[in-house]
This record gives sequence, C-alpha cells and structure tokens, in this order.
Amino acid sequence: MTKSKVNMSSDLKKECSKVIHTTATAAAAAGAIPIPMSDTIPITVAQIMMVIQLGKVFDVEISQSVAKSILGVNLARETGRKIVTSALKMFPGVGSAIGGAISASTAAALTETMGWIVADDFFRMSKGDKPQDLLNASKELKAAFEEVKQ
Repeated sequence: MTKSKVNMSSDLKKECSKVIHTTATAAAAAGAIPIPMSDTIPITVAQIMMVIQLGKVFDVEISQSVAKSILGVNLARETGRKIVTSALKMFPGVGSAIGGAISASTAAALTETMGWIVADDFFRMSKGDKPQDLLNASKELKAAFEEVKQ
C-alpha cells in the first residue's frame, strides 16, 4: 500500500509520504545490518517516531506509549520475521547477506504499509470518522508481508 485509501488532499499526501518514505528507508537500512537482532530497536524507534510525526501532520497529539500501542498490531508478524532473518544472519557471508536483504525489504514494506494505515486513520479522525478496525489493518499488513515474500 503506497497510497492513502481516503480522499486526502495532495498536500497532505505529500507531507505524509515524506514522513513515511523516510521512515521506511531508515527501517530498510536498519534491517540490512548483518548482525542478528541488531535491527529491532532502530526499526521500532523509527516506527514510533513516524506515528508521532504523522500525528503532527494531522494536529493529533501522540505520546510514545500511544504510538507503541498503535504499532502493536505489527508485533506478531515482526516476531516471525525476526526469527527467520536472525537465523539466516547467523551464517557468515551468504546467510548474512540473504538475511539482511530479507530483513531490509520486509522492514521497509511493513513500515510503509503501517505508515499509510496510521495516516489514513488520523485523517479519518480529523474528519470526525472512526479509525479503521484492527482486523482490516492486520489483513493489510499480512498482504504486504506476503508481497515481500514472493
């Protein structure tokens, strides 16, 4: 999901896009680190900051604890990715390269998808509507994860 699903103005989309793409790039860079489990903290921090920055775009005050809760929908998927890529990164050379590539592309895709889910929800909230339910959000994340696996 690289675009908003709501009827956001082009200026808002550009502003969201800048925040989301910058964070996805940072997540990919962290994911490419060839040391097992070394990307967890930088990716999580980047995603939390992304949610806070997106909140500012829509004048929504977000604390770190709320941002962490919003990102909680991704926890199970991220855990599975970590197990596989960390195991691959344990093998010097080819395993590290493959694990880093998988981790980087997955981190970027999930961060991008999460960013647009959050941006869409903040837009809906700014218009007085309800945010998307977690079940639909988790389906979008799963679809993004499946896309990266192929």
